[in-house]
Amino acid sequence: MYKKMVDYLSKTISESLNLESQEKALFSFGLELVVGVILEAIILLILAYFLKIFWPVLIALISFLIIRPYAGGIHLPSYNACLLLTLVVFLFIGFITSKLQVSLPGIIILILSISLLGSFLLYKYAPADTKTIPITDPHLRQNLKKKAFIVLTAWTSLAITSSLLFTAYLPLVLASALGILAQLISTHPIFFYLLETYWPEQR
Repeated sequence: MYKKMVDYLSKTISESLNLESQEKALFSFGLELVVGVILEAIILLILAYFLKIFWPVLIALISFLIIRPYAGGIHLPSYNACLLLTLVVFLFIGFITSKLQVSLPGIIILILSISLLGSFLLYKYAPADTKTIPITDPHLRQNLKKKAFIVLTAWTSLAITSSLLFTAYLPLVLASALGILAQLISTHPIFFYLLETYWPEQR
């Protein structure tokens, strides 16, 4: 149902824009990602609302998404697999951040640790592209890497400032930290290796 809807939209729009074959493939891939993310977000946030963890899940999701276009990362081989993993990861973040008691020193240490780890991962692997849509232009790769570093630096500053000024909302800062961490570690080659091992037709 989902795939048929995306294919129909892609075909209709591509034909109206008179796109070339390669452009059609790129447009179709991009449209599938956008529609998939929107549907996943809607399902995730509805579940989070009824489970009473809406705000930490929303904050974690936003933090994940703000750096993903620049850092890249794995793409699971099917929409259902992607949806399932999204629900597991973000609902888990929502539950643990709503239960854990966090201290100001602890959250500052966590933010700085994620910033250092993230800087290493971005330097080594970003943008982590896929075989479906590889990023071969060196200038584009450098530009995406630079933007990913800018986003990570801005997030670190904002997270530390928010922690210092709004100590009552430390659980939400924790949710944001875990959300951006989930995205950063998805750039590591081990996850691409696991995909190639268990779903060899995809990366």
